[in-house]
Amino acid sequence: MTKEQFILSTIRPMAEYTFPFLSSIVGIQEPKVGEQEPKVGEHVGTGLRAMVNGRRAVLTAEHVIREALKYPSGFALSAGYGRKPFIVSGNVGLDSVRDLAIYYLPADFPYDRPGIGFWPEDRIQRTTERIDTDYLFVHGFPASRSRFLHLVEGLASRSLPYGAMQRLDVPDLQAHEFAVEFDPKGIRPADGPKGESVVDPHGLSGSPVWRIGISGRSRNEWSPELSLLVGCVTQWSPERGILIATSSTSFKELIGRH
Repeated sequence: MTKEQFILSTIRPMAEYTFPFLSSIVGIQEPKVGEQEPKVGEHVGTGLRAMVNGRRAVLTAEHVIREALKYPSGFALSAGYGRKPFIVSGNVGLDSVRDLAIYYLPADFPYDRPGIGFWPEDRIQRTTERIDTDYLFVHGFPASRSRFLHLVEGLASRSLPYGAMQRLDVPDLQAHEFAVEFDPKGIRPADGPKGESVVDPHGLSGSPVWRIGISGRSRNEWSPELSLLVGCVTQWSPERGILIATSSTSFKELIGRH
């Protein structure tokens, strides 16, 4: 197996392993005046369910929450495939400088539903070690793969698992940011042909970024359990063909204030 073949072979197991930790951020649309239809959910961005300071939380980008708050009826979080989203109430911690947000889930969130997981806190990387030498994996819900359904019926979304290396030649990034190669025209989705038209990054904001854990190890040692969370997607720069992410090293400042 070549190096490229091995890297491609990690996408599916990483997708299956990380999917239970993903959450769709859903804006709630009211029915039009005179219509009797129930409220409809519209995908705004992606979040990660994780353990933070011993508490269950959702981490995402600050601008995703800011966009979700524009909906007059508020917003919700997906709570498992095809299930009614969980309507958010209470405070959301925001960091506009680093474009991060955290929401601590209340006791009535359906934690016990099948397929719901929380990323372990001890696997959130606190340094930038090996990000530039490991293979990076992004997993989220593009808006083009989300169907807007009545909230009583749930929200159906197909995720986009994506792997690439860090882009090092980006001179204008902030100290807390790093870039990931991302050219939609050259992407070969795990569940479709290369260049599939649905590969549109809108809605990927807030998606978690992992390094898969192969750096410094042999192929025979690798498994998804070696992966570490290293960041959160905050921007797409189509002219440069990159996604920009805030490093997980910034999570400490956000968590410390909320």
